[in-house]
This record gives sequence, structure tokens and C-alpha cells, in this order.
Amino acid sequence: MATVNYVSEAAAGVSPIGLVVRLYENIVSDLGRAVMAIRDGDIEKRTAHLQHALLLIAHLENALDLTNGGEPARALEKFYALARSRIVEAQLRQSGKILEEMMTEFLSVREAWEEVEKEQQARQSSGAVSGDSHLSCIA
Repeated sequence: MATVNYVSEAAAGVSPIGLVVRLYENIVSDLGRAVMAIRDGDIEKRTAHLQHALLLIAHLENALDLTNGGEPARALEKFYALARSRIVEAQLRQSGKILEEMMTEFLSVREAWEEVEKEQQARQSSGAVSGDSHLSCIA
């Protein structure tokens, strides 16, 4: 499994949103590797990759600010709960199809985060300084 040191990346100037995007990319990679393990009949690798994906989802879920994050945080909470249940279902059924569907979903949400990051960077470069309502859904 590829290891990313998120503390080092944060120290190197990667934004909080950039770190979220990287977590999504790692989840998609884990799910893709699990699909390959299902095709290869490798139970150990499938399980390891799915466990890692679930761990990353738990980190994302724990970072949600449900008090101040409003509807975006609640929507992400529901998305993560659904993702967890679908991954467990895929593990039980040994279904690469379910995992491929989840990969598509995570890529879609990742794209939304990338758009938020672009908007934030544009505001920062234009000198606009205000509370970032997009970030309030993550701690």
C-alpha cells in the first residue's frame, strides 16, 4: 500500500482541502486494488485494501464538524456511512462491481472538493479574506 505522510504534506503547504482530496485519491486506489484482488482471488490483499479504505473514511468522518458544518457536513456524514456499508457488502459478496461504483462516487465527491479548493485559491489570490463557509464542514 502506498503510504502518504499527511503531516509532512501539511507542513509542505498542502491545504486542508488538498489533504482531503489526497485521502479520496487513496480511498479510490485502495478500492481499485481490492477489485484487482477480487479478480485474482487474493482474500488477504482484498481485505487489507478494504480495511485501509475504511480507516481513511473513518478519518474523514471524524474530521467532520457537524456542529458548524451545516448541510454539507451532514451530507458527507451520510455519504461516508453509505460508503462503509457498501464496502462491507462488497467484501461479503466479493463484488468488484460494488467497489467500482464506490470508486466512481468517491471520484465525483473528490471533484467537488477540488472545485472548492479552486474557489478558495481564487479568493485568496484576489485578496478576499473572510470566513470560509466551505471549510466549516471539516474540522
